[in-house]
Amino acid sequence: MRRITLFLTLFLFSPTAPIIYNVHSVPAAPLGKDERPLKIVTYNIRGCRDDEGIADPLHIAETLQTLNADVIALQEVDYRLPRSQFVDQIAEIADSLQMNYVYAPSLSLVVGTYGNALLSKLPILHAETIALPASWEPRSLLDVTLDWNDKPLHVYVTHLGVKESEHREQIESLLASLQENTHQSGVLLGDFNMQPDHPLLDSLRSLYQDPVYDQQLEFVTLKGKHRGRQIDRIFLSPDLAFLDAAAPSIGQSDHFPVWMRIQKNAPHPEVSAEAER
Repeated sequence: MRRITLFLTLFLFSPTAPIIYNVHSVPAAPLGKDERPLKIVTYNIRGCRDDEGIADPLHIAETLQTLNADVIALQEVDYRLPRSQFVDQIAEIADSLQMNYVYAPSLSLVVGTYGNALLSKLPILHAETIALPASWEPRSLLDVTLDWNDKPLHVYVTHLGVKESEHREQIESLLASLQENTHQSGVLLGDFNMQPDHPLLDSLRSLYQDPVYDQQLEFVTLKGKHRGRQIDRIFLSPDLAFLDAAAPSIGQSDHFPVWMRIQKNAPHPEVSAEAER
């Protein structure tokens, strides 16, 4: 199996230094030219840890396998951290699912890193990381360009800060990145750490669709004491059509995965609020 690995290390005078940007691409089976729907997922995996703090990347891979998605955005991915037994989590998950992947650390520690990742059945054309403004924990945006039936699809993966004071500047940075590629299809997804009615999200909705919000679907994306909060979201560029979506109550993370099926210019989208796989 052909493998291409690219390592780019940037030393910056910022809280995010050093940034290690790692692309691992393997040939993926083409989806075909029938323009069939694309199934995308966002999932905050909490370093693959369960409620007891035990990390198990293969359990996360099994959960993702049941969703049978084409593109998967992950947040809180550990890379060789002591708390997760020094495992390269995204490599294990990608190998289990036989998907291409990109890993982009947001935070570099003395040993290991922590950040966002993207898994894809589509070929990866390009990827870059963009540091987001942060006053506490470093945050980033991962911008990956995929080949979707010979057309570029930008997939933006992010995990915004937990502090309200950080949100405005982080949203402004997201908007600036989205506006650079308004001529191409795009999906923005991840953990926004904001409720759906937060006014700052309206600025994103002025540029991208928020189908779950627009359809008033009552998803639960956090378990336990946080149950009822919807902080994990998927936004679509105007040229993409929403078909259906769900947030099934599965997995060992403190978040539930959110999946959505989309299509290019579908004339009659359907809506499904049921949490089913």
